[in-house]
Amino acid sequence: MAEDAKLEKEILAELKKDFPLMKESLKEVNLSHFSSFREGGNFKITYAWRLANCSQQVSFVKYRNAGKSIKADPNRYAGICIHLAHPLPEFKITANTENDKFLNLYLPNSVKVKTVPAFNHKYILESTDPGTIEQIIGIDFFNKIMTVQDLNVEVKDNKCLIYGVHPFNYDSCKVMFQLAEDIVKMDHSSQVTAITN
Repeated sequence: MAEDAKLEKEILAELKKDFPLMKESLKEVNLSHFSSFREGGNFKITYAWRLANCSQQVSFVKYRNAGKSIKADPNRYAGICIHLAHPLPEFKITANTENDKFLNLYLPNSVKVKTVPAFNHKYILESTDPGTIEQIIGIDFFNKIMTVQDLNVEVKDNKCLIYGVHPFNYDSCKVMFQLAEDIVKMDHSSQVTAITN
């Protein structure tokens, strides 16, 4: 356990070199409205930081499984929550696990990505706006998320959550920050579109 804590500190120190983070109050971060992350019963946020050089609130969090069972997961996980300044179409990207492959056949809002076909084998994209979501997200976003194992993304109620389903590691966290930058750019471009229309 001490080895894991030391590794987490090293990962965090590396991330702070690449991304200016400042401590944030846990009260400022509420992820409970996301369908894929229910805080309280199963998950507990243990630490939170805010991205210092961003005009929007972008919070980086570490969380753990808070289940009381004997087999509770001791690992720590990471995620990023972005408060969007302007509405984006709601969407969810989840890892296409063996269980999900069967469910994927019956998901009514599932969208097949034409520009990056390999994405459809690794992830499931659901959207309330299937006609334009692929163009809104963009090819770079799809390519970035495929460079690491099993990140999930959910945009809902003017917030975006990007989180890992594998334990806290540097590569996944770095890609999360890159995806967060893309989401912020999408948010700004939706503002420009709204102004010009």
